[in-house]
Amino acid sequence: MEPSTKHSSYDISLVIVNYNVKEYLANLLHSVYRAQGQFRLQIFVVDNFSADGSIPFLKQRFPDVIYIENDTNVGFGKANNQAIRQCEGKYTLIVNPDVLISEDTLQVLYDHMESKPETGACGCKILNPDGTFAPESRRSIPTPMKAMYKVLGLTRIFPNSRRFASYYMGDKDENTGSEIEVLSGSFMFYRTDVLKDLDGFDERFFMYGEDIDLSYRTLKSGYKIDYVPETSIIHYKGESTKKENLRYIITFNKALYQFFEKHYSYGYSFFFRLFILTGIVLKSIGSYVVTIFNKTLRPVIDLVTLNIVTIVFFLYRYEIHPLQILQEYQLEFLVVNLLCTVFFLLYAKYYSLYGQNLHSVSNLIKTIVLSFVTVVVVTFFIRDFAFSRLVLLASAMSMLIILPLYRYVSARFLTKAPTGRDRLNPVRVIIAGIDEKTQSAIRKIRSEVEWNYEIVGLVSQVESSSDKAIDDVPLLGHLSQLPEIVSSYKADQVVFILDQIRHIDVLKSLSQLRDTQVVCKVVPTSLDYIIGKSNVEYFDDVPVVDLELPSLNAWNRFLKRNLDFWSSAVLLIALFPVYLVMRISASINKASKTSVNIFLDSSTTVNVSFLKPLQCYRFINTYIFLYRIFTGEFSLVGAPIIKERQGRFIYYKPGLTGLRQLNEHRLFRDEEKERYEMHYLQSYTIWKDVEILFGSLRGRVRHFTDYIAQQNEANRPE
Repeated sequence: MEPSTKHSSYDISLVIVNYNVKEYLANLLHSVYRAQGQFRLQIFVVDNFSADGSIPFLKQRFPDVIYIENDTNVGFGKANNQAIRQCEGKYTLIVNPDVLISEDTLQVLYDHMESKPETGACGCKILNPDGTFAPESRRSIPTPMKAMYKVLGLTRIFPNSRRFASYYMGDKDENTGSEIEVLSGSFMFYRTDVLKDLDGFDERFFMYGEDIDLSYRTLKSGYKIDYVPETSIIHYKGESTKKENLRYIITFNKALYQFFEKHYSYGYSFFFRLFILTGIVLKSIGSYVVTIFNKTLRPVIDLVTLNIVTIVFFLYRYEIHPLQILQEYQLEFLVVNLLCTVFFLLYAKYYSLYGQNLHSVSNLIKTIVLSFVTVVVVTFFIRDFAFSRLVLLASAMSMLIILPLYRYVSARFLTKAPTGRDRLNPVRVIIAGIDEKTQSAIRKIRSEVEWNYEIVGLVSQVESSSDKAIDDVPLLGHLSQLPEIVSSYKADQVVFILDQIRHIDVLKSLSQLRDTQVVCKVVPTSLDYIIGKSNVEYFDDVPVVDLELPSLNAWNRFLKRNLDFWSSAVLLIALFPVYLVMRISASINKASKTSVNIFLDSSTTVNVSFLKPLQCYRFINTYIFLYRIFTGEFSLVGAPIIKERQGRFIYYKPGLTGLRQLNEHRLFRDEEKERYEMHYLQSYTIWKDVEILFGSLRGRVRHFTDYIAQQNEANRPE
């Protein structure tokens, strides 16, 4: 139906309170304009003193929005009221900035309110970023009994019970519309006159609880509140990033008690109110304890492993029976264990081992090595705490095996890191939506070396699409087949190009993927960044070239040469018996040789003889390459053996493996390959070599003989 314009200047006023989430808000505003249709919109953005440059960022992109800038964080309710007093629309939508609405959302809710004059407010189905139904889409008033069920955990244990899950109306189907009692503060569609008659939010609630209070007052004023599941929205972040914060836990539970005290305290005895307060406090403490436990589980496992390993080697070294450890393990040895623990934690903190570098093998190795070296140094100068150097060495060597192995198993089978930076294996990405901007998005994603994304394929919008592969990224199917495609290609993420795909189709896809572990993200129209559940990844269009490359630093070259020398020496000795047997076998089979000219730098080449066919004698050829590493001509980690590197990178020796070789299977353009090589040179440390070597043991690294074969094929006359 046509929007009514009888009694107001605007059809719908939108009120959005922003606090340091400019990218999400920009995404919301794009979705609002796509859903506008014939509606006349009045949009307010109230900024609560953001520190991320939100206002300049938004004003440049959305100049028609009305901005209210606060010089302090005044809270959610008060900030909304600042705009509500100025709203001129027939209806007012109060919406969080981290929301994405469908193209039909405004129309569906407008039509519903027009047909239900007794309804004062309504809301729609809210989906989490993983496609699951958000229970806060519809709630009931938290009476003391319902609050008690929630405090006791019965709501979570019996999510579909009419009694115990009544707070979230868990007995009702999510796709069935009904009258409800409480709307989520993230999305509230109100009659403006009703909202103003109620004086908006109660500003005594700084954050959380004000939506319950407003809904309760709406019902008391004689109006109904409806749940309308015919349209849905995505709520991206919500509280997902705040629940680990003690301030959040205290504020949220304080708001619940504040609501209870305001509306119910008069009808209950002091002891019952004390019981509710005690329950809320205990629930707050319990939630925080669980959060702390989850955050400390990994370091506790590492520290327990460290101490057990040290004690075991102590028992073995001094031939002590385990039952006699209490008599033999003296105080000074306990001090050594304490030192190991303290230094391990200090270095782990320094290298963010339990933060952004959770799965970084190189940082883990640094932490282990430096903590044990520090203990050796300290005990050398403090003789009272002298400890067996052999025990410490054995413990360190064991930890260098046990903890990286545990990290690998955990990352591979137990946890799923949200971004490529936190993963050992590349993030397998499917891009949904094909238009003229898709190629640009592909190239931008590939150019971000640190993201560690591998684009496995494209998904078109419609079944009858005539779209084809783009930049060697194959077309896997259409959007209706997305669940099957995700399963078949073992995708970790789906990235939707919002400029082409309707938001309603994104929401439908999320619902279809809700039972999978795939992470869904969106790229807004501007192609500036990718939005996920709790993070924003910016594209870096302008690569910055560091003229003083760390790879040219004398100290780094010294360390790299030592790593090459000692590692190749150990491998040459260890593998010599196998090499001897295989070399004899090759002689019996009369294997022939081929001479290969390999560029060492811009002008120098070296001639190396390998056995051919190259792929058939890979072990022998690798052993020959190792010998050249030992003599200093080549490196363990370095450049691929390609002719076009001539004149490009000085002091970048050919390598047995390398960052480019490790990622060659997902690089198709020359500039992408060159960017990986430049990234290695610009960010070089000896630990990056360790990381690449570890990755080569489990990754699809391209063998150096493949490059030689490719070069020979290119040089063959037609």
